[in-house]
Amino acid sequence: MNWWWKAYLACGAAVIAGYLLVPAGIPRDLVYSAVGLSGVAAITVGIRAHRPPKASAWWAMAAGQFLWVSADAVFSWYEDVAQIEPFPSPADALYLMAYPLLAGGFVILVRVRQRSGDLAGLVDSSVLTASLALLSWVVLGAPIANADDTPLFERAVGVAYPAADILLLAVLVRLVIVPGARSPAFRMLTGAALMLLAADAVFAVLIAKSGYQTGWVDLLWLASYLLWGASALHPSMPQLSEPGEHTVPYTRLRLAALTLAVLLAPGTLVVQLVAGVEPSVWAVALASIVLFSLVVIRMNAAVQQVVVSTEQRRQLQDDLAHQAAHDSLTELANRARVLELIEAGLHRGQRSGSLVGLLFIDLDHFKAVNDTHGHRAGDDVLRETAARMRRLVRAGDTVGRLGGDEFVVLIESLESERDLIELAERLVASISAPMEADGHGVVIGASIGAAINRDGGTDASALLHEADAAAYRAKQGGRGRVEVFDDALRQQLQDRTELESAIRNGLAAGEFLLHYQPVVQMATGALEGYEALLRWDRPGHGLLLPETFIPTAEQSTLINHLGRWVLGEATREFAQWLRTRPDPDRDHITVAVNISGRHLTSASIVTDVKNALHAARLRPELLVLEITETVLLDEATAAPHLRVLRELGVKISIDDFGTGYTSIGQLQYLHADTLKIDKSLVGSTRPGSGELVELVVRAAHAFGLNVIAEGVERDDQVPLLQRAGCDSVQGYLFARPEPGLSAPEAPRTHLEQ
Repeated sequence: MNWWWKAYLACGAAVIAGYLLVPAGIPRDLVYSAVGLSGVAAITVGIRAHRPPKASAWWAMAAGQFLWVSADAVFSWYEDVAQIEPFPSPADALYLMAYPLLAGGFVILVRVRQRSGDLAGLVDSSVLTASLALLSWVVLGAPIANADDTPLFERAVGVAYPAADILLLAVLVRLVIVPGARSPAFRMLTGAALMLLAADAVFAVLIAKSGYQTGWVDLLWLASYLLWGASALHPSMPQLSEPGEHTVPYTRLRLAALTLAVLLAPGTLVVQLVAGVEPSVWAVALASIVLFSLVVIRMNAAVQQVVVSTEQRRQLQDDLAHQAAHDSLTELANRARVLELIEAGLHRGQRSGSLVGLLFIDLDHFKAVNDTHGHRAGDDVLRETAARMRRLVRAGDTVGRLGGDEFVVLIESLESERDLIELAERLVASISAPMEADGHGVVIGASIGAAINRDGGTDASALLHEADAAAYRAKQGGRGRVEVFDDALRQQLQDRTELESAIRNGLAAGEFLLHYQPVVQMATGALEGYEALLRWDRPGHGLLLPETFIPTAEQSTLINHLGRWVLGEATREFAQWLRTRPDPDRDHITVAVNISGRHLTSASIVTDVKNALHAARLRPELLVLEITETVLLDEATAAPHLRVLRELGVKISIDDFGTGYTSIGQLQYLHADTLKIDKSLVGSTRPGSGELVELVVRAAHAFGLNVIAEGVERDDQVPLLQRAGCDSVQGYLFARPEPGLSAPEAPRTHLEQ
């Protein structure tokens, strides 16, 4: 079908080109009728082949074309067979019946292509139609209607032709103005209609002046038949029956056409007066009234469109402002908006002298809901939690969501601290009540921190920080409780801030150093590796162990900077130690570095490890990263990073096993190479502790993990660990952590006892 329209158009063009060479009379009439019938056939074939969404439009046009061809045949019979030229005749009836069918097809296309009401387009097409109707009446209709020597019926039929042309032109203009694809089929169809209208106009002028003889005007009608059929055969034909996606823009050409159309009425009157022709006063007056009314309607539509556009723009701005200030899931104020509202509330409280309270709500066990039932259930929990909080607060109070499972409630004009605590306790009780989430019954809790601004001197960020700190203490205190920010907590925050600053300064000043504790093989006593342990030689405080500063560093990204430094320093010192002792027996010795959960889940961890190895020129398999068991289970982003690191060749060790809640059965799912049994389990003297260590060792071996017992300090622990099957040991019994790397002097002595 993609080439049929081309073949049809080419053959038809060839026939039309030779049309005037065919002898006049019946031979030429037969060619004329054949071209017309081919147009009807082409439309029918196009409908069958393309199955447009609104086939009725094309069937109407096919019927109109068939009536036209039938009229041509009747007219030819009268002219060439009967040798008479009756007017009116049955041919005129058929011609005039065809126009409404063709116009009806166009109307159907207009309706289907227009998605919604288009008053502006309707008025514009009416303006053009009214102006052209005036021109048609003045040039064609009026002379026919005013011909006193012609019978009334003949004049009525004569006037019907330009009226029918105006009808067809009106719907054609409407079709052009409405939205929709401007496809090749669309262009050929509009071209066919314009050819028809042009032929009719020329024919009417020739008839009025000197009579009509078959000739070149027939070529316009034949071209109309041909283009109509080709448009139906073209593959883009179904697009004419599809709704338009966009409104046709109001172009300069459209404005110019409308301007000329409006000026056509006075212009006609001027031309008639200059030419000395009796002016068509009533026609011009009527057309002017119609055009003026249409222009007024168009202006009103334009004004209304501007009003609607302005309202839509305002509504869009309001919606965007709302979206920018609110959380899309819960419709609560987001973090940025919350800070603005807190700041405004503090200013009002300062002016009025009233208290302003802030509650920081951190949900308990929310992660378990996500892990167990999925994120849809988690979203339901957040929405229900937001709804419960809104029901408990006053109308003027603000509930906001900071992100994740953290919420805040801002209370202005607070009567007393007790009122704030009572509200917090009601929130804990409400949030802790069972709720439905994605078809599952779930129970969560809430830890709430409360902060009060008493003197108006605190800014929004500081008040939020205080409430957050109180919530953190509530979380540490057992969850499901309320804590108030007080002087003790303020001192803790101040101390933490000072410690964080000292850590940063210490890193820059080179105050940190590494001690190394050896790990030895249980079977041979040979050196297996080292664990790098961080120390801080803080001026005025002496040598500090990690437990005095690591918890503070872990509360911010400061722990990542420490971890990055330890990676670089440990790999550098260890690689240098290996190069100074070229011993094949030491080719397997490793260095272990502790990595925090925050650092492991950060986007920089893989790059940090690669950079450290590259700078030290150390093989990846000689580096061990020690990670606690809780990090491996709690942090979803840890697993992908561990997979990349293991693919790189770095080894992973599960540190402090026995202090968390990992079951032995979960060992098979951990991405690790080694398991280190915590010293609390190794050194326990409780009944059954030895059997528990043995169970852990057997389970680890079953899952392909090597086992290191750490914290070995007594001689009596060695036989128990040997019986349990531990692969390696580490502890004061063999060597204490020291600044340099050196093998323990006599490890066999302890192992042989």
